[in-house]
Amino acid sequence: MAAVVPILLYVIIVGSRYGWGVDYLWYRVQYEYDVIEQEKAFKWLNQFLKFIGFNYVGAFMVYSFILIIGAFLLLRTFGAQSMYMYCFLIPATLYFPTAIIRQGIGVGFIFLALAFFQRRKWIYMAIASFLAFYTHSTTIVTIIGIVGIFFMFKKPIHYMITIPLYLFFAFVFDVGKMAFVADLISKIPAGTYFDGYVDNSEMWFGEDAVSAIYTLGNKELIVRSLFYVAIFYLGYIALKAKENKHVLYIYHTFVIGSIALRAVNNFEILRRFAQPMELFYFIPLGYVFYVYFKDCKQPENRSALLLKKYFPAGITLIMLYLVFFWGRFIFLNPAADFFWHNLEEVVSPNVFM
Repeated sequence: MAAVVPILLYVIIVGSRYGWGVDYLWYRVQYEYDVIEQEKAFKWLNQFLKFIGFNYVGAFMVYSFILIIGAFLLLRTFGAQSMYMYCFLIPATLYFPTAIIRQGIGVGFIFLALAFFQRRKWIYMAIASFLAFYTHSTTIVTIIGIVGIFFMFKKPIHYMITIPLYLFFAFVFDVGKMAFVADLISKIPAGTYFDGYVDNSEMWFGEDAVSAIYTLGNKELIVRSLFYVAIFYLGYIALKAKENKHVLYIYHTFVIGSIALRAVNNFEILRRFAQPMELFYFIPLGYVFYVYFKDCKQPENRSALLLKKYFPAGITLIMLYLVFFWGRFIFLNPAADFFWHNLEEVVSPNVFM
């Protein structure tokens, strides 16, 4: 019952926003004018919501509800160890229901699928995965990747591997070299849900697809890199101090997703494959807090002592980034409007055709 109030607040506040992200008005048009051509689960959801009388605002609230309820059900599987994970859930996930909306719904179903996966409820996991795929086809890549990571890595990947890799892609690697992906995408057989990506592979994945809008300034790149490096290190020693197989595969999902996102950062579509993995940082970061406050009084455990020693510095770097990023989002975001300021606005589908 304690979860009801934060869930309702999230649904009402996030569902009431207007125009956040480039996809918002397009999904309003899809809802109001029934112009959805594929992604059957998303179409069925919208048809049901219209049938029961919801307008587009009500639909966006339901979209937000799917993501947050999936996240809460996933965190519930961690029991008492989830207590600090909730603190970082919103900053980790808010980008999805506000900016890339349909994929945000798919992420909610990914959370739900993983909740069933951790409880070994395979049929329910399959249903949640089905809904994720038929909401946004890229989610099946995420689910398969995460499950594969669970079985592939039994010990945390050493930070002496992950941190240099991240820094290489952040400061050395030429992002334009990822354009070869266009050739790989073009080889996907026709007649699949990825046809849109295949048909436009050169436009979305080739050299011309490199988008300067995602290029970070030096200061922001440094602050963001310190954020990831801190979680890589603290997450590693927390898992060495106290093993947890479910946190372990989520930690690896975040680490691999973060490195991949850094490598493909300037490609809009490739970002959408990596971002759902990168957002999972709220779980290993919350686990770091739990281990620090619950399990760092073990003089025989070297990793616990290291966590106790480096936790303050690492958390300072992490909080610096979160304050920097969300302070800008809250106070320097003129597009962060709400629907009650736009009640008279009519959006024509012709704008998007």
